[in-house]
Amino acid sequence: MRLLHIFLALLLMASMSRAQPPVGPTTCPVPKDKCEEACNVRCSQKGHKKRCLFYCNHCCGWCQCVPPGYVGEHKDCCPCYRDWKKQTGEPKCP
Repeated sequence: MRLLHIFLALLLMASMSRAQPPVGPTTCPVPKDKCEEACNVRCSQKGHKKRCLFYCNHCCGWCQCVPPGYVGEHKDCCPCYRDWKKQTGEPKCP
């Protein structure tokens, strides 16, 4: 039983370490107080705008960057934004 607890604790720590990507260098920085404005532009052509804005603002707050353009474009300028994945492996940031 104790071995199971240790295994579960290690599994939890491993999943937490992948939960948020490291913030690294970016060529498209956005100060936290400008996230809403940048995300409004990024999500302006998205069908599910409310959900897009939620995730974009969440990602911007952590990564401190928002790629220029619309959803799915130019993510290479911000590796943190580009590489953050959901548990399903899909991109977390629009």
